[in-house]
Amino acid sequence: MVRAHSTLSRRDFMKAIGIATAGIGAAAAIQPKFHDLDELLSSGNIYKNPWFVTEVDEPTVEIDWQKMQRFQKGKYNNFASHLSKEEAAAIQAKTKADYQKNMTQNDVPGFTLRDNAMKLAGWGGVRWRMSQATLVKEMVEGWPLIPTPTVLGVPKWTGTPEEASIMLTQLLRYCGGSSVGFAEINETTKKMIWGQMPQAPNPDIVFEEAPKPTYDATAKKVIVPSSSRYAVVHTIRQSLDASARVGYLSDGGAGTAYDNCDITQWRLMCFLQVLGYTTIRQNIQGNGPIVGWGVMSGLGEQGRMQHLITPEWGPMIRQSTMNIVDIPIAPMKPVDFGSRKFCYTCKKCSDVCPSKALQGETEPSWEITQAYDLVKPELFNNPGLKTWYFNHHKCNRYWQESDTYCGMCQATCVFSKDALSTVHEMVKVTLAKTSLLNSFFIAADKSFGYGLRPEDKTEEWWTTPLPVNGIHYENDVFYR
Repeated sequence: MVRAHSTLSRRDFMKAIGIATAGIGAAAAIQPKFHDLDELLSSGNIYKNPWFVTEVDEPTVEIDWQKMQRFQKGKYNNFASHLSKEEAAAIQAKTKADYQKNMTQNDVPGFTLRDNAMKLAGWGGVRWRMSQATLVKEMVEGWPLIPTPTVLGVPKWTGTPEEASIMLTQLLRYCGGSSVGFAEINETTKKMIWGQMPQAPNPDIVFEEAPKPTYDATAKKVIVPSSSRYAVVHTIRQSLDASARVGYLSDGGAGTAYDNCDITQWRLMCFLQVLGYTTIRQNIQGNGPIVGWGVMSGLGEQGRMQHLITPEWGPMIRQSTMNIVDIPIAPMKPVDFGSRKFCYTCKKCSDVCPSKALQGETEPSWEITQAYDLVKPELFNNPGLKTWYFNHHKCNRYWQESDTYCGMCQATCVFSKDALSTVHEMVKVTLAKTSLLNSFFIAADKSFGYGLRPEDKTEEWWTTPLPVNGIHYENDVFYR
């Protein structure tokens, strides 16, 4: 067992994080407060980040906007596109035989028939919606059964960008969103919109002068008008307890969170349609790099696992769902709370990754994954970031071999904690102020056994009382 021991005095500890003379209570008291309505409206957001989170002009991940271009997402399979037909078929045949055996014998924790039933229940709604022939048109043009102000015979809603941001944050929180951010789609950030919609039949996404977003099935393109130059981004919390149990239970937790992402953005589209505005929704693969839009809208930092790490729940959110809208909002700045810097020292996610898809190098790099065998990294890595580039093929291959979407990296991250106990909150504060204790915190996290549940505890999920959705909403940092 790893044992964590530190000779650091309490005073040195407090000095390191800059609150030696204030004390914990006084430090918490300096969280920003609003004194009147004008201050509230000028903030653009009534759900402020924890006080130790710093807004910054540039993201903590270095970006070369000259090198970055719109990624041609296209239609390809990160598994089959890098293998011979024979090898892909052999892997799939073995996987099918293995999961049939496991579900018949029901003796492998996490891979029983009822575990798989839970997984498929979580994914059911997402997969059904993705199979609908009219989905792309509705994602772009809205739902015809929802009225517009013209149909209602009333003027469209108007307000300041700050008022719109507050309104949309409140709506998304009510509809299931966990945290909400806003960004502008300009000539620079436009590079973060996919070249094609990753939803069959994969129409091109083009920017043209038009009165509203349109799906042209004949030309096979989605038209984004110049008025649609804002991004509304929200996260959905995912069950840590399910994700920490390797197998179908973890997979089901991911599917349920994806389903909630779909439902929440659907409600946002309906809401804006009634107000007189338009929305281009996304599918589970995003309208652009999901993590990137979370970073640009101030919801978190990009970490080693190439997942968004939020200051509230770490990477235990399914994704930062980005909707393209034409309602003017108040953009938010990127944030820095020390999580990316922590990734330089911590390698828990790459150590636990069963496919070795995550890099273990200390320093990030501008170089994408190197080509090997039949693997073509340019199909899944977009240059222009200084980061720990992710080998999507290795990850996807493991999904195929294990019949799950894994998620071990998420559940293992030091920032993935449900409890809002004083010690966890103080760790976050410390990381935001100094990297002096990073190694100590990594050792402590391992020593206390945080991360994946042991195999013999996996099936206890079925006999342990669960909070709603398997998520401790009572620990919501925005509502206490």
